[in-house]
Amino acid sequence: MNSSKKIILHLVIRIGILILLLGLVFLFWHFTYDPHKYCDESGHKHVDGGLGFFILLFLITQMFYLALLIEMIYLFVKKNRILAFANLGFLIISLCIVSVCMFLIN
Repeated sequence: MNSSKKIILHLVIRIGILILLLGLVFLFWHFTYDPHKYCDESGHKHVDGGLGFFILLFLITQMFYLALLIEMIYLFVKKNRILAFANLGFLIISLCIVSVCMFLIN
């Protein structure tokens, strides 16, 4: 397998893992969250499930980035610099995208 296919496969696997993790959290939240859990007949008492969802997604992405950083260090030590630089590029690009999205939302 040539180098470019190896890099693309490596990045596709990492992106797939991130999408799978975020998708599982979204499905868990979608099927288990009930905003009317504490409502009674006298009025609505909603809970803020969106904040918990955001915190879970934030923690998962931070753990994913930490694992990517650890893998990148491991690949540098193992002398597989091409995949380590692919991880570094993915980390930089995805963090830039996340930071742009954060500043556009606020």
